Parts: sequence; C-alpha cells; structure tokens
Amino acid sequence: MNNKHTSIYLMHKYWGKKPGDEIKRIVEEFSQEDDVILDPFCGYGGLAIEGVLLGRNVIINDLNPIANFINKCILDPSVDLNKFNLVFNEIKKVYEDYKRKWYTYNDCEIISILRNSKNVPLRIKIKNKKNEMAEHILTKEEANIFIQEESDFQIPHWYPNNILIDNSRIGAKNNMSVADLFPKRALICNAFLFDIIRNLEDSPEKDLLFFTFTANIANCSKLVPPIKSRGEMSQGAWMTGFYIGETYIENNVFHYFENRIKKTINGKQTYLNERTSCNKIGSYIITNQDAKKLELDDSSVDFVFTDFPYGDVVPYFEQSQLWNSWLQLSVDYENEIVISDSNSRQKKYIDYSNDISIAISEINRVLKNDCYFVFTFHSLYGNEWIAIANALKRNNFKFVKCKSLIQKTFTPRQLNRKNTIKGDMIVVYQKSSRDSNEKEYNFDDEIFKLISSNCTSEKTYTTNELIELCIKALLSTNCILKNIDFYDVINMYFVEEDDNWRLKDELR
Repeated sequence: MNNKHTSIYLMHKYWGKKPGDEIKRIVEEFSQEDDVILDPFCGYGGLAIEGVLLGRNVIINDLNPIANFINKCILDPSVDLNKFNLVFNEIKKVYEDYKRKWYTYNDCEIISILRNSKNVPLRIKIKNKKNEMAEHILTKEEANIFIQEESDFQIPHWYPNNILIDNSRIGAKNNMSVADLFPKRALICNAFLFDIIRNLEDSPEKDLLFFTFTANIANCSKLVPPIKSRGEMSQGAWMTGFYIGETYIENNVFHYFENRIKKTINGKQTYLNERTSCNKIGSYIITNQDAKKLELDDSSVDFVFTDFPYGDVVPYFEQSQLWNSWLQLSVDYENEIVISDSNSRQKKYIDYSNDISIAISEINRVLKNDCYFVFTFHSLYGNEWIAIANALKRNNFKFVKCKSLIQKTFTPRQLNRKNTIKGDMIVVYQKSSRDSNEKEYNFDDEIFKLISSNCTSEKTYTTNELIELCIKALLSTNCILKNIDFYDVINMYFVEEDDNWRLKDELR
C-alpha cells in the first residue's frame, strides 16, 4: 500500500480495500487531470481518495449507506481536528466514571476479558498504574460477581435491537439480533458512549466521532476470536460474518475507542496534509444510487473503476447491519447485487447475473467511447466471472489486459485452503463504438487452447495460478460463454502432484 496514504486506509474496518498505490497508478494511467471518473460500487472509497488528490473530478456511488458515510467522513476537508480533539477530551471526562465502574479490577484497568460461548468470563488482561500488563484467571466466585453486576444493570440508553437477516453461511441465526452480538458489559458501555456522541451538536466533528465509533464497534463485541496457538488472550480480528466461537475476547469499549481515535486523527491528518500539498485538488460527489439506474448523463464519464460485488463471497449489506443499525441508516436490501444463502432474501445466481448485466450496461451508457473501464474482482468459481465477462462483451467492451493483485494480508480462509484465490484480479477493458459479434463457445475447448499455450509439461502449477489462467482465458475469448466450474476444468486437464498440478501425460 502507498506508504504516504496507508493511515487513510486504516481509519475504518470496512472490507475490500485495495492498495492505495495500485489505485493511484490506475488513475494516472487511464485518466487525466480534470477528467470525470466514476466508481459505481465505491465501498471504502479508494478511487475518491486517490482521484481527488490527483486532480480528478470524482463521482463515487454505493447503495450501502455506511459506505457513503465513511466516504463523507474521510473526504470532508472542513473537519477541524483541533476541535475534534477538544470534543473527544470532553467526552473522556463524561465516560470516566463508567470506564472505572465496568473495567476495573483491584485498582487495575481491565483491557480485555476472555469469555466462553455462554458469556461466562474466564480470564482478564489488566494494566496497572505503571502500564504493566498481566493476565488473571478468574475464580468461579469472581466470575459470578461479573455476571451478577451485568444482569442486575438495566441499560438506560438506546441501542439497536434489529433482527439480523438469517444466513447460516455468515453465522446469522434465526431471530439473532444486533444486540446479541455483544456481551452485556460491552453493550452497556457502547450504548453509553453512543448516547454521549448523539447528544452533541451536529458538525463534521460529530460525524467523525460516529465514524470512529463504528470503526471500533466490532472490536468490542463477541466477534473477536482468540488465536489459541499464541495464547488464550491473543486476539484475532473480526473479518466477516457473525460467528461466535467457543470462546471470544471482549475488549474494553473505552480503551479501544481511544485507540481508534488515534487512527482516525492520524488518517484524517494525512489526508488533509495531502490535500494541502497537491498541485491540483479534484472535486468529489458522493451518491447513494442503485448502480443499475445511475442518475448520470450518457457519455458523461471519462474513466470508470470499480470493485464489483463479490457474488456469494461477501454479502456486504447483511454484514454491514452491525454498522448501519447503530447509525439507524435505511438500507435498500432489495436492490443489492449479491448472491445470498439467506432463505428470506431470494438472491440467487440468476439474480446476480441479471443485475450485473444491467449495471455494466449502465457503465457502458455513461462512459465515453474509447475510454477505459477497470475493475477488480475475486471469485473462487467460474459462474460469477462468466456473468461479468458475457455482460461486458454484449455491451461492446473490448478486453485489454488483466493481472493478479496479491494482497498484503490474507483471510484465514485464503491461508488455510489450497483451492482459493490469493487476491483479486485487475481487469482492463475499453469501450468500443463497434457492435460485438456474439458467438457461443464451449468454454472447455477455448480454455484448454489458452491454458495449454501458457503451460509447459515440465512445470507444476498452484491452484491459484491455474485459476488465474482460467480467468484470463475467459475474459480474452471473443465469445459468449456457458456456465463452468474452474475446478472441473483443472481436474479435466491436470493431475495433482505434491499439492500442485501438472498437465496430464496425454496432453503433454
């Protein structure tokens, strides 16, 4: 990631961030100063951050309201960080008694609490007045005192109790609520902290405090797993979903909020400094539109970059309930482009394919002829890729090139599975004024021609390398393709050898 901008991308926990230096390179390669550039699925808003600092006029759009809120807070140049810091220090004075009441043990500050799935506290990490850390295993009597304190307390402040969209794939069980994601002690303190912020006068600084609150909320829930190989109190990170393990780590709401405040200030200061030092500052517009119905004029955009919705990999809106519910933001679930395992949503592959096709048609409509469309995407299987590739071909987009974008870090799923993609693909298309000649091919035949031309019989290949070859073949063929599973193709032409793959003998 761009070292100068890293802190901007660390301000919030929203998923799917791309390396800032890579986005900057793409913006510089495919657009000019004063160009209008668009991201119809902006998420965290990397295009806006880099585009504004490069003097482009940026339009970023996302149907997810928390994404728009995040972008607003990051990009707003009117925030006064001195005032923000003063307000934060006043807030600290207000919550000091709460912090002392709920997170003190023998005159030491409780930093974290290890609990089991029944919410029973097992062990605590404490910090003494010399800032020395220690761990303490709670006796049964001490644990009972913890539980009694919580159960006797009636929460006087508002907190969200929305029912989560049921989806077993991400751990959202029937009738599970947002409040169920928090141990009561954390819920008490989060509700109190939220109430303090809510009662402030409206201002950009207040928005930035809410931003920090949402960036911290998962840290202080039941969603933080311990990494047992490193110790009982060694923290993992909330990645996706609402899984609550056999044990989890509850963090001190106020201590971790203060840590997030530092990240907010650091990132925001970096952004403001970059704006000051830039030769030319671009403009930005944030919209909350359905990407299938963009309110933009025909041929009004010089460049489009986006990170497409990931099919069934990440149901963004469902997981964003953790943030949207606290900020009481209204969410248009009906028009989300997604594949969801939730029985209540009726969001299947056919819906995803149709919706992606309409969204690509909209990109084609607003983009000028001969201009470029670059996207990133991640999918383990072929069907989502085929939905995108076929829509691009039907809308007269010409394939230019693609390459893999290896992530700096990987999810446990990516690290622990052989059959996965290590990062995204960056794909470049150009809008053509010529009509495409649609033909339907058997993908197996086409892909083997391309894979075999890029593979040697002497070499072995990782699953990741072969999936990348499949994707490149899929995108570069000038034809409409049928559904396919990448792993079926790989098993058809390759044999496993020492956790890798080699061309079958008869094909060498």
